[in-house]
Amino acid sequence: MPTEKQSEQAAIIVHFHERRPFYMSDGDKVYGLVVDPIALAFKTAGIPHVWQETPARRQLDIIERNEDESCAAGWFKTPEREAYAKYSLPIYQDKPFVAVARADNEYLAETETLDRVLQEWRLKLLVKEGYSYGRFIDLRVKELHPRTITTTAENQNILKMIENYRADYSFMTEEEAQDLLTSPEAKAGTFRIVRFSDMPAGGKRYIICSRKVGREIIDRLNAAILTLHPVEEDE
Repeated sequence: MPTEKQSEQAAIIVHFHERRPFYMSDGDKVYGLVVDPIALAFKTAGIPHVWQETPARRQLDIIERNEDESCAAGWFKTPEREAYAKYSLPIYQDKPFVAVARADNEYLAETETLDRVLQEWRLKLLVKEGYSYGRFIDLRVKELHPRTITTTAENQNILKMIENYRADYSFMTEEEAQDLLTSPEAKAGTFRIVRFSDMPAGGKRYIICSRKVGREIIDRLNAAILTLHPVEEDE
């Protein structure tokens, strides 16, 4: 049970941005694959919090400026962010990246290796402009130079571009791919998920907080995370 001191504590602002199926909102309800374990950790730790929808780039600015007790949901760990943010233990680990392709594409099997697909000259890769697909994919794309088309479109429009033969496949997390292919916009039987036998595990997501958030708060969150749904921390 929370102590009297904990009950009087001001609510921590937890920033998130819409990104299915990780972060979603419907009216006052905020939920998703990353949101749910974070909400449970705060509740278990007895730490009051309020959700606030904030663009992703602005979240990092808020944490770095350190003007209030703010946290942000589900960020990856980088040396640059560690310089100004307090990190919880990992709260969620993404599944490995997959590719989404047309079901009738004869040059893609359900299970592949990344190099074979990138070296197949009859296939055209669709990538988001300025987007990283993780170190493993980014390096192989840079080294192997597959036929590529670039877009600023979001996943729903990427699906339409693949359906209309403007490209053959695009990378996304398995969670996003499964969510996308069960949406009304995805015609049944039109697409399939391609998995890669050599793809590394997905990235680990953390709660990051401004320096004004006390160490005791982080410790209580970490204790709750370990109790509820521990994700193994990197060495």
